[in-house]
Amino acid sequence: MKFVLSSQKNTPHRENFFILTSYLLDHELEYQKGSAFEEDIIKEINLLKGKVKTYKELTEIINEKYKTYFKAAQIKYQATKLLQQTYGEPDKDAHNFVNLAKNEAINGGYFACDVNNSQQLFRTLFLSQTMLLYSKYFLDLIIIDATYKRNRFNLPLINVIGINNLGRNIMLAFGLVSNETTSSYEWFFSHLKKAWGNYKPKNFIIDGCEEMRKGKLIL
Repeated sequence: MKFVLSSQKNTPHRENFFILTSYLLDHELEYQKGSAFEEDIIKEINLLKGKVKTYKELTEIINEKYKTYFKAAQIKYQATKLLQQTYGEPDKDAHNFVNLAKNEAINGGYFACDVNNSQQLFRTLFLSQTMLLYSKYFLDLIIIDATYKRNRFNLPLINVIGINNLGRNIMLAFGLVSNETTSSYEWFFSHLKKAWGNYKPKNFIIDGCEEMRKGKLIL
């Protein structure tokens, strides 16, 4: 947009320019003020960070509620800071999880873990002692679903859910994979089969993921 200034004083063009300039400045000041990370906004981000699927969705919620103009990258930065303040660094968190899972496996659970060439957490499967106990009785109906990158490891989380004798959902197993590929699910289900041993599931419900189906779902 171009503005043409007249050399004459108090002309309609000059007067309109100052009116427009004042409006733009006021609008810019309101934008800056409305986009500050005030305490109530940070509290809202902290409350919602684990309850929405994407940072884009979280950004839209914050902007609509507080009449702000944040970008998704800004919201992601703040959410990451809050996670680190609460739980520490993700790498340390992964290390602690692996240690806890290994200890549980020693005490009667099951844990399988795989790392990539950089020794980063690549994929896991975990069953606690209680989960393995459930598998003796509640494999009539198995529900398997993967949530897409909602955890701080930024990895899809695979949930294996059963239904107990009271009609309530129970956790039978869970795992993290680097990506939702056929090879990832083959690795996951092969270890799940090993963990369950002679206990055979009867029926599966999945979300229609083709890679999951190809990953030898029927154990």
